Amino acid sequence: MNLNLQTHAAVSVAAATAPPFLQLHAIGKHFGPYQVLHEVSFEMEQGQVLAIIGPSGSGKSTLLRCINQLEPPSSGRISMAGLQIDAQRPPKHAELVQLRRRIGMVFQSFNLFPHLTVLRNVSLAQVRTLGRSPAEADRVSMQLLERVGLADKAGHYPARCSGGQQQRIAIARALALEPQLMLFDEPTSALDPELGLEVLAVMKELARDGMSMIVVTHEMHFAETVSDRVLVMAEGRIIEQGASQTVMRHPQNERVVKFLQAVRNR
Repeated sequence: MNLNLQTHAAVSVAAATAPPFLQLHAIGKHFGPYQVLHEVSFEMEQGQVLAIIGPSGSGKSTLLRCINQLEPPSSGRISMAGLQIDAQRPPKHAELVQLRRRIGMVFQSFNLFPHLTVLRNVSLAQVRTLGRSPAEADRVSMQLLERVGLADKAGHYPARCSGGQQQRIAIARALALEPQLMLFDEPTSALDPELGLEVLAVMKELARDGMSMIVVTHEMHFAETVSDRVLVMAEGRIIEQGASQTVMRHPQNERVVKFLQAVRNR
């Protein structure tokens, strides 16, 4: 066999047998007697965009918080790029630090420090977490603010920025720590539609650039046209998942059909 063909075959086999970039196995979460998540399992590859949709109260936000251990799962396992967290064995501090260094998260509320300038909001964690010098952190921050269209706001305080601008600043802050995976928890839900479009435009650019993303969203157009796959949750369970256009246009689960009809007819 030709050596090039042998090499190509070896690479193909390695790619086929490589573990998923992110894998959740039977994740459960309860608060006292209330079960919020019921054995949620899925996997995704690096560079994919995964949208999670479903009615309010279905456990979507809790699932995101379990992935980055803001809410430790009650049961199940999470594996990400070779790091495994098992709910039956409390993770060590070093493991949590390693996991959270790989994951950036953007919340519904912006969580910016009101007493710090926009530039300092983006730079602070770089100095404290990555050990960058203030000058290097500011240089990276300006690049990211330019990327989200807000370099001219660097010297302003968050109160002087619109909601859409503050959310874009929060995205820049998360990106500054160079995560491998970005989690978005309904990032446009607190914004007027016009301001929400600003945030979605940044997220679309991240997707085009190959950022791995999990997005909890009520933006059905984003779920269908930007994400690679869609998970639909209800009552703490995944009730349907698959390629985005297939799930959004031809759902098989009756509950999903009703949900999509209700959202689109609002």
